[in-house]
Amino acid sequence: KASGYQIQCATDKRFKKNLKAVKIGKRSKTSYKVKKLLPKKKYYVRIRAYKKVGKTYIYGSWSKAKKVKTK
Repeated sequence: KASGYQIQCATDKRFKKNLKAVKIGKRSKTSYKVKKLLPKKKYYVRIRAYKKVGKTYIYGSWSKAKKVKTK
């Protein structure tokens, strides 16, 4: 079971210009609103699960990036 999820948001699909990375600690959460993004701009978003074992975090692989446009 995953302890939580990590969301990454960037302006390019290779995630070289990473703008935001957020850890969500609740497994039951089904949505998350990323704040402080520019309006009417295209972003690429991806997510991965992680598990905390002691003091160490074990990460899964990143999902396929999805292109979204802000309102």
